[in-house]
Amino acid sequence: MFKHVFARAAMASMIVTACAAAHAAEWPERPITLVAPFTPGGTTDIVARAMAAQLQKRLGQTVVVENKPGAGGTVGAGIVARARPDGYTLLLANVGHTAGGVLYKNLSYDFERDLTQITTVANVPNVLVVARTLPVSNVAELLAYAKAHPGDANYGSAGIGSTQHLSAELLLKQTGMQAVHVPFKGAAPMMTDLIGGRLTFALDSAASAASQIAGGNVKPLAVTSLRRTRFLPDVPTLDESGVPGFEMTTWYSLAAPKDLPAPIKQKIYQAVVDSMKDPDLRKTLDSMAADPGGMPPEEFAAFVHQETERWTQLAGGWDTTK
Repeated sequence: MFKHVFARAAMASMIVTACAAAHAAEWPERPITLVAPFTPGGTTDIVARAMAAQLQKRLGQTVVVENKPGAGGTVGAGIVARARPDGYTLLLANVGHTAGGVLYKNLSYDFERDLTQITTVANVPNVLVVARTLPVSNVAELLAYAKAHPGDANYGSAGIGSTQHLSAELLLKQTGMQAVHVPFKGAAPMMTDLIGGRLTFALDSAASAASQIAGGNVKPLAVTSLRRTRFLPDVPTLDESGVPGFEMTTWYSLAAPKDLPAPIKQKIYQAVVDSMKDPDLRKTLDSMAADPGGMPPEEFAAFVHQETERWTQLAGGWDTTK
C-alpha cells in the first residue's frame, strides 16, 4: 500500500516539475512589467529603464516600466510581493528595501521572505551635495555650519528608508551632526528644494545629481564610497574628509514574487549577465559611475541577508516620523 502511495506522490511531483519546466521553456509569452518604486527621473527610474531595454532585447518581449512611488520604495515592492510568481512582474529593488522591515512597522510583506532575489544590476556611490548658495566648501565646514545653526540644519531624501535617508543617517551617526530629515516622494523633488536653498544638504546618487553638479546648481563635497569615483575624480571620499571608514553605496537589483520557478529565475539572471556586456548599457553605467551587476542568485540572496542585518541594527533607533 505504502509503495503505491509513494509511487503516486513521486509521479505527481514529476508531473509538477515537468509542467514547471514546460512553462519556463515557453516564458515569456506576453509583456513583462518592471516596477520602479520611485518617481520618474531618479536613479532607480534611470536604472529600471536601461535594464528594461536590455531585458526586452534578450527575452523577446516588451518590458514596460511602471513607476509606483511611495513610502521609501515599499509601495512598489509590496505590489510585486503580492503578484503572481510567473515572471511577468519584476521589481527594480535597491539597498533601501533591506531597511524597510525596521523602518515601516506595518509592511504587508517581508523583503527577504516574500520576494525572490535574482541578481544585482548596478552599484553606485552617493555624493554629499549642498546648494551653491550655502557658505561651505567641504565636509568640515558643513559640520561646523550645522553646529553653528542648531535646529536649522536639515537634509532631504527620496523617502523614509531610501538610499538618501540611509546614507544621511549613517553620516549623522558617525559624525554626531544634528539635522532634521525631510522626506520627499522621489529624488527629483528633493533636488528641487535643495537647489532652492530649502535644504541644507543631501546624499544623492552620483547619477541622479550629475546634471545639477555639472550645471553648478549644487556643490559636491564628498562621495560615500571608500575609493574616489571616476565620475567625480576631484571630489574626496568621506573617509578622506574626516569620517573614517565611511562606506555606503547604492546597489540596484532585480527581484520577483516568492516561489518564482527556478528555470524562469535562471533565464532572467542569464539575461542580466548577458546585458552587462552590452556597450549601450555599459555606457549608461559608466555615466553613473556604476559598477555592473550580475551577482549569482544564491550569492546575492546571502548578500541581501547581510545588508538586512546591517541596516536593521543601524536603523532600529531612528525616528521615522521625521
